[in-house]
Amino acid sequence: MQLKTILVSLLVTSAAFSVSQAQTKNVNRAKDKLQSGNLDEAKDLINEAAVDSKTADKAETWYIKGQVYDALAKKDSASPAGLLYLDTAYTAYTKCMSIDPKYPQMLLTSYRPVSNMYVTYWQAAANAFNNKDYKNAFEDFKNVKKVNDYLYGLSMGMGSKLDTMAILNIGNAAFNMGEKDSAAYYYQQLADIKYTGQSFIYKVLLSQYRDKNDEKYLAVLDEAKALFPSDKDFADEEISYYNEKHDMNKLVQKLQDEVAKDPNDYNAVLNLAITYDNIANPKNDSGQLSTPPANHDELFQKAVDTYKKAIAMKPDGYAANFNLGLMYYNAAAQIGKEMGQLGSSTAEQTKQNVLAKQQDTILNQATPYLEKAYQILDAKSHLDPNEIVAYKNAIIGLEGVYARQNEMDKYNELKKKLADADSKAQQ
Repeated sequence: MQLKTILVSLLVTSAAFSVSQAQTKNVNRAKDKLQSGNLDEAKDLINEAAVDSKTADKAETWYIKGQVYDALAKKDSASPAGLLYLDTAYTAYTKCMSIDPKYPQMLLTSYRPVSNMYVTYWQAAANAFNNKDYKNAFEDFKNVKKVNDYLYGLSMGMGSKLDTMAILNIGNAAFNMGEKDSAAYYYQQLADIKYTGQSFIYKVLLSQYRDKNDEKYLAVLDEAKALFPSDKDFADEEISYYNEKHDMNKLVQKLQDEVAKDPNDYNAVLNLAITYDNIANPKNDSGQLSTPPANHDELFQKAVDTYKKAIAMKPDGYAANFNLGLMYYNAAAQIGKEMGQLGSSTAEQTKQNVLAKQQDTILNQATPYLEKAYQILDAKSHLDPNEIVAYKNAIIGLEGVYARQNEMDKYNELKKKLADADSKAQQ
């Protein structure tokens, strides 16, 4: 009886050893098939080994599976199956490392298989995005981030703590899909590190937070104004917000306090100037000037004085020069609009002559500031979107001035500059 028990035990042990050998052989055979290019056979063999209890907990099993599926992904890179194979390869490689963080083959290749996946996912995501396949771009850019985070987590000098470009593009894909909440989730991660690559992300966040009455709205707005002082959209957004709350005095007081706290804070001074400007010259929903407030002249002069203060602090900053020049230019345009409504009576013609002199005076005030903004921007080889808008508008304003003054050489030079303006756009 005892002998039979021993015999049975030996038989069971022998059977288990046989199965274990078979699965180990499957790993080795899969490796051979991989090297000879028989990928389908290699896939079948390694999949068997990966689910068997005798080999499923071996780092080499998962390393070979990663290699097999990596090769399949490259073979079918032009089809959707290629990315599915890549997903499996990534899972296999990370499984290998979870079993044996010092697995020799992975150390030998310096994790190149996983690093290469970063590039492959990125290319797939970029292609999908460029083809307006935002859903797949969203998933592939998330895979880019996943690979980066894994590599960084190994603490071997690979990857980055925060892959800002991957996060930005995940957000961009989500935004283009119409998934604005998802876009805001990723954009907020960039706002948390004061990302300055694109002001657009802060505009999306502000739109979302304002619609949802989110408490993060004002903090993001303050951050955006500080990071992008020359972007008038944020000053306009703040004015719109406080106007909606019927509390413009609070806004002005808030900005005045900032300037009083630090009179040398260029951004604070510029924001205050922009606010005086926007309150003095309100716009309707179409962006056209609407009825000015009763204290327009007082606010206009405060805007002038504050813009000049900003210019004195930073003479080569285009924003204050451009905004002041534009404010004067728009004031002259309003006079021109008034002149166009006058009739031909003697009284009206007399008034027209008076208005024409006023317009000339204001245009003369606008000109040096528009010229300065134009010169600053024209000297740059590349301009961001806000700079391009300012550059074009400065040229258009100066064209009007030079045509009025019959300085046609200057006018024709600027006409060429305007035609070539888009060539300065940042790529």
